[in-house]
Amino acid sequence: MRLCQLTFRLVANNGVSFQSFSGFAIRGLFFDLLKRMDEQLALTLHSQKSLAPYSVTPLEISYGGYSRFIYNRFDKPAPVQFKISLFEPGISEVFTRALLSTGSPTMRLVNTEAPVTGISVVHQDFEKIFEEARPVKRFEVVFRTPSYFRRSISTSPNKVSKGVKSPYRAVLLPEVDLMFRNLARLWRRFSGISFEYKEYVDWVSGGGITLAGYPKGIRTIRVYEHPKSNKWAAGFIGRVRFSIPKDLFSEKYAKFTDALMRFAEYSNVGGNRTAGFGVIKYLPKD
Repeated sequence: MRLCQLTFRLVANNGVSFQSFSGFAIRGLFFDLLKRMDEQLALTLHSQKSLAPYSVTPLEISYGGYSRFIYNRFDKPAPVQFKISLFEPGISEVFTRALLSTGSPTMRLVNTEAPVTGISVVHQDFEKIFEEARPVKRFEVVFRTPSYFRRSISTSPNKVSKGVKSPYRAVLLPEVDLMFRNLARLWRRFSGISFEYKEYVDWVSGGGITLAGYPKGIRTIRVYEHPKSNKWAAGFIGRVRFSIPKDLFSEKYAKFTDALMRFAEYSNVGGNRTAGFGVIKYLPKD
C-alpha cells in the first residue's frame, strides 16, 4: 500500500479573505474537484463516520524565504500553496482524473481566480516508511497548526457519562497516549501492514513515550468554521519534546514510533485533520 501527496502552487494576485480558517476552504476545494469526477464518492467521503482516508493543509503563503499558514486572510499578492494527502489508491486515482479533466490553469480561492503555477506529486510506500524507520530515543514535534485530541467519555478515568451529549471531549494538550493511539489507528487502517497494535498502545500508555518539555511553550488558538455561527474548534500550537525512557526502551516499538511520526507528516494528527488541523513537523534527535 502507498499514500499519495499532492502539492498545489498558486499565485494569488490579490489578497484573499476567507470566511473562516483556510483549512476548511481547502477541504471544500478538495470535495469540489472530487465531485466533478465521482459525486457519489464525494458524498460518501463527506458523510462517513470512520477514519477519513485523506488530509489537507491550510493555505501557506511565502514571503522572501519565510512562510506561514493563513488563518483567515492575507492582503498582498503572493505565491501560496497547499497539500492534499490521500491514503487509498482508489481515491487517488479518481482525484487525479478529476484534476486532469479540469483543463483549467486556475483555482478559485473564495472570489479570486488564482493561476496554478505547479502541481507536484509524491508517492510514498508504507512498507518503505516501516523498513527505513530508526529506533528513535528523543524527538521533537512542531505542531504547526491548531491540534487537539479526542478522549472518549467511556474511557475517561473519571466516568461521568450519564446525560452527556458528546461521546468525547477535546483535549488541547499533546497527551502522549491519545496522540499515538490516534496515529496507530490510522496506520492500521491504511498501511496494510500488521503490527502489535494492542501491545504497542499498552507500552505507550504505560510510559513508553514521555513528554520531555516545551522549549518555548505552547498556546491555544480558537478558529471558527462559519463566521456567523458558533461552530468553532480550538487547538494548541508549539514545539514539544518527547523521549523514550531507558528503562522502558524497546527497539521494536521505538522504530515503530519513528515510522508513525514520519507518516504523521502526511496524515496530520488528532481531530479535524481533514481541515488542516494537526499539521506537524517531525524532528528526530538520535
